Amino acid sequence: MSVKIVDTLGTNELKIDASHNAARTSLRADEALTWISVGANSGALTGVAAAGPIFTLRNIGSNLLVVRRVTIGYVTTTAFTAAQGLAYQAFVARGFTASDSGGTAIVITGNQNKMRTSLATPTNLDMRIASTGALTAGTRTLDTVALGIVGGGSSAVGASLSPQNLLQHDAGDYPLVLANNEGLVIANTILMGAAGVIQLHVNVEFAEMSSY
Repeated sequence: MSVKIVDTLGTNELKIDASHNAARTSLRADEALTWISVGANSGALTGVAAAGPIFTLRNIGSNLLVVRRVTIGYVTTTAFTAAQGLAYQAFVARGFTASDSGGTAIVITGNQNKMRTSLATPTNLDMRIASTGALTAGTRTLDTVALGIVGGGSSAVGASLSPQNLLQHDAGDYPLVLANNEGLVIANTILMGAAGVIQLHVNVEFAEMSSY
């Protein structure tokens, strides 16, 4: 007895490969209200203490924010007085009832940063990156252990770290799912020494979904 598998409309039939008798499928992005990709630069960042927040994303809406990818890199624009280690950690923030402040707010309007024009524009989030110093922490509790860490170093002007993954979600992996008043915080790990200045580059890709 043969079985035919079709879609809900009864028009598209599942195909089987003749050579290997395997189902023909294709990977697609998760169904979402919108998919957003953002690249953000800090200002002339200097003097950030260990644990100082330099990027935050807070979900202030009822929909879910599903984070697929986060990368971070930097370039040294003013030399440190001595060779400097530079490292960054990503944390989940829970009980995020008041947003971080300071820095540069990243506001998505109209069709900016959408992966497709017809997708919705997200409105219920707060996202920001440090300018010349650390952000001021709002009301939130960070997980004790980081989701990921990236480290490098700087010994002269031009020393850099090309963007590295702090968080990576591939097909079949479970992404970071942020409910209302949850968020993602990237924090500095090593005290920045005197005089040195860097510019950070943060890339984040996320979806807004009604359920997951």
